[in-house]
Amino acid sequence: MLFKRLLPATSHPTSITTLDGCDLEYVDNYKYLGVWLDYKLSFQTHIKHLQSNIKSRINFLFRNKASFTHAAKHTLVKLTVLPILDFGNVIYKIAPNTLLSKLDVVYHSAIRFITKVPYTTHHCDLYALVGWPSLHIRRQTHWLQSLLGKAPLYLSSLVTIATPTRSMRSSRYIALVIPKANTSFVRLSFQFSAANDWNKLQKSLKLETYISLTNFKHQLSEQLTDHCTCTQPICKQHTQLPPSHIITYPLALLQPSISTCTSSSAHLSLQC
Repeated sequence: MLFKRLLPATSHPTSITTLDGCDLEYVDNYKYLGVWLDYKLSFQTHIKHLQSNIKSRINFLFRNKASFTHAAKHTLVKLTVLPILDFGNVIYKIAPNTLLSKLDVVYHSAIRFITKVPYTTHHCDLYALVGWPSLHIRRQTHWLQSLLGKAPLYLSSLVTIATPTRSMRSSRYIALVIPKANTSFVRLSFQFSAANDWNKLQKSLKLETYISLTNFKHQLSEQLTDHCTCTQPICKQHTQLPPSHIITYPLALLQPSISTCTSSSAHLSLQC
């Protein structure tokens, strides 16, 4: 597979031959570690599979809804639907909003299964009924969680603490090095967006020293709050939410004792 957004699906260069004399097959989609990749990295195929998988589960739940109590419905969705949405969302969160909105549809359907509210119920009311955030916020918090606790080296190594070159008031705040990005595609990368989002967050937090995870969770909970005032059926929540700079708290900024915490203790309890 060749990753290039401008490459037509039928346009392939000269065949590549292995040492065994076999020609490598070119594919436009490939499933790797549970995530479907396409040559444009649009994640259209992956989201299509997620949507189909979740729909089949929700349909099964609706067909048997008379057999479940409210508490059982809540638990079933948490165990059978949410893990599918959460898996790999650190990766596919860069997909266009037109694709991500398709996951909002099945997410809302799962909540309606729990609450038994009409189809016309606004999504803001759905979130309030179950106490869950939007998928947008879930993806933001999980991106943050990937940098907490036992973060993989391939993620934590992409974050570098900036060294101030001038003596200014803002130089006291903890900042990250933002790599150069000449294209919009590069700006979607974790290395760029993580540093850029954290530095934007610092405009409101203004942290000068390391803080504990508990303290940071408290401050973050004040930032990660849904503020949806939309009146249209189509979700405008992405424009009403605080910007995406609320997501990235690097492992290097945590106190040393936190770097050994378990994944369960590193979770931010802003969702179910």
